[in-house]
Amino acid sequence: MRYPSYINCLALALCTIALPVSAVSAETIPELDIMAEAAVDEQTGIKFAQDQSARGEFLEALATLERVLALHPKSNTARLLHAVNLCRIDDQMGGAVELGKLKAQDFPQELWTEVMKICPLAAKK
Repeated sequence: MRYPSYINCLALALCTIALPVSAVSAETIPELDIMAEAAVDEQTGIKFAQDQSARGEFLEALATLERVLALHPKSNTARLLHAVNLCRIDDQMGGAVELGKLKAQDFPQELWTEVMKICPLAAKK
């Protein structure tokens, strides 16, 4: 089965555990506008959230992904990344709930296995 390129990017982002970096949060109106505008396009929003997550900005990534999901509620990629970021901030139950809305067969096996390592509560269900 051939997966879209954004799935491959997501797999790479998930497999690369974020290095310890001090989180920088957007505090100015222009920065907040950039984050909001990035979420309008599904793929741009996902990429923006992946970049935030890679920098250790998990709360900011969650906010971006929530905007993406508000505009694109059927985005399985955004939902998967949202679940992973919830688990990374130690909201295992929230991550498990999000992952419960997804089907493992919709993702590459290696990716799903990596997600289950990050969200062990979901793996127990």
